[in-house]
Amino acid sequence: MTFKKLASSSKFFTVLLILAIALLMFIGSVSYKQVVRLGESADWVSHTLQINKEINQLFSYYDQMQSTEFKNVLLRDTIGISSFKVYQSEVLASFKKLKELTGHNPAQQKTLLKVSQWQDSLYQALSAMSQIPYQKSTYSEGDQNKIADVASAVTQLNLLENQMQREMHLQLAKRTEEYKSQIFFTPIMTLLLGTFALFIFVISYLQINAQRKKTVTAEKFLQNILASTDNIISYFLPIYNDSGEISDFIIEFTNEKIEEVLGEKSKNIAHKKMSELVPINFQNGIFEELATVMNAGTPSKFEKFFNYNGNSFWFKTTAVKMEKGVLTTSTDSTAERQHTQNLKILNEKLEIQNKQLEETKAFLNNILESTSNTISHLSTERDQDGKVTDFKYLFTNKESERLTGKQTTEVIGNSISKIYPSVHETGLFDLMVKCADKGVMVTHEALYTLKGVPLWIHTTLNKLDNGITLTSYDITQIVTSKQRLLELNEQLTIQNSILNDAEAEANIGSYRLKITDMESHMSDNFYRILECEPNEFKLSAESYRPYVHPKDLTIYDEKVKLALEDKIISNFRYRIITKSGKVKYLQNTGHYLQNEFIGVVRDITKELQNEQKLKEKNLELKRSNSELESFNRVASHDLQEPLRKIQLFISRINDAGSDKFSKKQEEYFNKIASSADRMQTLIKYLLSYSRLNINKRDYLMVDLNLVMEKVQEDLEAPIKETGMKILIGDLPEVRGVPFQLEQLFTNLVSNSVKYHSTQQIPKIKIDCRKLERNEIQHNFRKKAKQYYCISIEDNGIGFDQKDSEKIFELFQRLHYKSEYSGSGIGLAICKKIVEKHKGHIVAQGELNKGATFYIYLPA
Repeated sequence: MTFKKLASSSKFFTVLLILAIALLMFIGSVSYKQVVRLGESADWVSHTLQINKEINQLFSYYDQMQSTEFKNVLLRDTIGISSFKVYQSEVLASFKKLKELTGHNPAQQKTLLKVSQWQDSLYQALSAMSQIPYQKSTYSEGDQNKIADVASAVTQLNLLENQMQREMHLQLAKRTEEYKSQIFFTPIMTLLLGTFALFIFVISYLQINAQRKKTVTAEKFLQNILASTDNIISYFLPIYNDSGEISDFIIEFTNEKIEEVLGEKSKNIAHKKMSELVPINFQNGIFEELATVMNAGTPSKFEKFFNYNGNSFWFKTTAVKMEKGVLTTSTDSTAERQHTQNLKILNEKLEIQNKQLEETKAFLNNILESTSNTISHLSTERDQDGKVTDFKYLFTNKESERLTGKQTTEVIGNSISKIYPSVHETGLFDLMVKCADKGVMVTHEALYTLKGVPLWIHTTLNKLDNGITLTSYDITQIVTSKQRLLELNEQLTIQNSILNDAEAEANIGSYRLKITDMESHMSDNFYRILECEPNEFKLSAESYRPYVHPKDLTIYDEKVKLALEDKIISNFRYRIITKSGKVKYLQNTGHYLQNEFIGVVRDITKELQNEQKLKEKNLELKRSNSELESFNRVASHDLQEPLRKIQLFISRINDAGSDKFSKKQEEYFNKIASSADRMQTLIKYLLSYSRLNINKRDYLMVDLNLVMEKVQEDLEAPIKETGMKILIGDLPEVRGVPFQLEQLFTNLVSNSVKYHSTQQIPKIKIDCRKLERNEIQHNFRKKAKQYYCISIEDNGIGFDQKDSEKIFELFQRLHYKSEYSGSGIGLAICKKIVEKHKGHIVAQGELNKGATFYIYLPA
C-alpha cells in the first residue's frame, strides 16, 4: 500500500530508484563478496588440509628416521641398508612444501625456523649415533649420550609439531567465526534479490554464474583433496532426546578414506546413525568427545582406539564444532603408536642391555683377571697396499706373565714378531694374517719353549674391530694325555686281540646283557663253542634257549630269572647241544657292573672228562700207595733182615781169618762188604724219601739260624777235614717241620763239602733276602705274597747248567762212584722237602767255578 503511494510520485520513484540501485549495488556487492569469500574459505580449508597433511608427513619422517637408527643400533644391523639418510630427500621436499604453504603465516614461519634448527640437530645426532660400531658389545657413556641426543631432538620436534597443529586449528576457528559473521546477511540479501530480480537479473546472473563456476571448481578441488588425503574427514549432526541431550549422531558426510576402516563406500555411510554403524564409538569415548565439542563449542584433540570387524586402529582426531554439527579430521596413528610403543620397548631393552652390558663388562674384567687363559688383543699393521706386515699388542692380561714369563709392560706396544719370533716358525703368524684379512675364527696348536720349558699351547684367533684377539692356554697335559690315550688304545686293541686268542686258547666265551634295554652281545669264541659262525644269530634269552640241553632248561630258566628279576648272580653248570648235536658242559660265572650283567662261560667238557680220569688215576694212586706202603714194610724189614745177616757173616769172616785171604780174595771180600753197606744206605734214603709226608699239625716256627748250628755240629768232622769256611748271614724264622728243614740244609751243605775245590780254599756262603712275589723271576706256583730267598753258594767243582734239572731227579749222579761217593737221592729229597713246604728250589752252576742253590720259602 505504501509502495503504491511511493510509486505514484516520480520523485519518490527517482529517490526509490536511486535507493534501489544503491541497495542493489550494495546487496550485489555483499553477495559477490560472500561468494568470493566462500570460495576463499573453500580454498583455505583445502590449504589447511594440505598444511595438516604436510605437518603429519614431515614429523612422521622424523619418527621413522629415529626408529630406523635405533633398530640399526639395537639389532646390530651391520649391512646398513636401512638408514635415516634414506628419508633426507623426502624430509627436504616436505619441509620446503610446508614452508611454501605457511608463507602467509608469520607464526608458522617462525615455528618452521625452529623446526629447521632442531632438524639439523636431529641429523647431527643421528649421524653420530650411526657411527656407533655395529660389532661393539658394550656402549660407552659417549655412545649413550649420542642416543640421548637423538631422543632429545625428536622430543623438541614433537613439541614444535603440536605448536603448529594448535596454530593451524586457531586459524581454522578464526576463519569459521569470520565465515559465520559474513553469512549473517544472506537471508535479507536473498529477499531483496527476489524483489529486485527483474532489475538485477542480467547483472546478478552474470556475476552469480561466474562465481558459481568458481565455486564448482573449488568444490571439485576440495573433493579431490578429500579423496586423496590420508585423513578421514567426517561431519556429524547431533540427535537430541526429549531432555535436550545429545543421544546420537548422524554421519552427514565422510570421505572415501572411511572405506579402508569400515569396508563400505562413503555414500552408503552418509545419513546413517553412529549407534547403528559404529557402536564401538560409544565404548571407546569418541561419542563423549564429540558431544563435549558440540555442547562446549571448543575444538578438541584426542586419540582413541577403534575396533571394527576384527580390525584394530588407533586414530588421532581433531574435532571442531561447525554450524549445527561437528567436523572431525582423523589420522591413522596405529603405525605411529606402534613405533612409539616399539620405541618405548626398545628404550626399555636398551636400558636393560646397558645395565647388562655394565654387569657384563665388570664380569668380563673379573674373568680376564681370574681366568687361567692368556687373552691378548693386537692391532693389525698394514703397508700402503693393505698387506699385513705385523701385529702390535694393545692388551694382554696378567695370566700371560705366568705362562710366558714376560711382563705386560714389556709386551704391550711391541709387535708379536719382536716378542715371540717363533710364531713365524709354528705357522701362527700366517693364521693371524688369515684371520685379519678374512675375518674367520681359527685355532692353532704348537710346541713352544716358554721360560725354558717346552709347552704345547692352544690358541684361538678371532677378529675384533681392526685387530684380532688371541686366547691361549697350556694344553701340554692334554696333548700328553692324548698321546697316552693313543698308546692305551693301541694296547687295548692288542689286549682285545690277546683276549680273543686267550678265549680261544682257554676255550671260554664271554657275554654282556644291559638290564635297561635287554641288549645283549657275546664274544666270537662263544659262538664257536656253539659251533656257530660269529654273529650267526642275535643273542637273547629266547634265541639262546634252544641250545640248552632239555634236561637242564629248568635250572637255566631259574638262574636267568634270578639274574634279571632279582639281580641274584650265582655260578652254575649246565649242558648245551651244539649246532652239530654235540653235548658240552658249560660253567657260567658273572657279575653286575653299571646296570650291565657281564658273564663268562667255560667249556669244561674235557675237564670233567679229565676229572673222571683223575678219579681213576687217584684210585690207581691209592693202589700204588698201598703197594708202596707194602714195599716200605718189605724194605724196612724183609730186605734189611737178609742184608743184616750178610753184614753179620762178613763181620765174622773178617774177624775169624781175614789175614788168611789172598790178595785177590781180600779185594773181593772188601767189595762184598762195600756193596752191602751201600745197599743199606740206599734202603735208608729210599725209606726217607717215601716217608716225606707232612701234616699241618707238624708245622712249627723254625729258626734257621739254630738249624744251621745243628748242621755244622753234625758235619763238624768233614768240615775240619776239608778246611771248609762257612759264612752265614742273618737267617729268618720260617714255618715248617724242624727235622725236615735240618735234613734239607744238611744235604745241601754236605754236597758242598763233598764236591769242594782242591785248587783253592773251599768256602760256603749262606745268605737270605725277602722278596715280593712279582720280584721272583723263577717260574713256579706262587701262592704267598712274599718269599724268603735263601742262597747256598760254594766255590766247588760245580756242574754244567744244562744238568740243573737232572741233579734233582731220583738216583741221578753226575760223577762215577769211584770219583765221589753218594746215593744219587739226596737232592731229590731236598726238592721234595722244599715243595712240601710250598716253596721252590733251583740250582745254578758252572764247571770248576762252583754252584749256588736258591731256596724260596713262604714268608
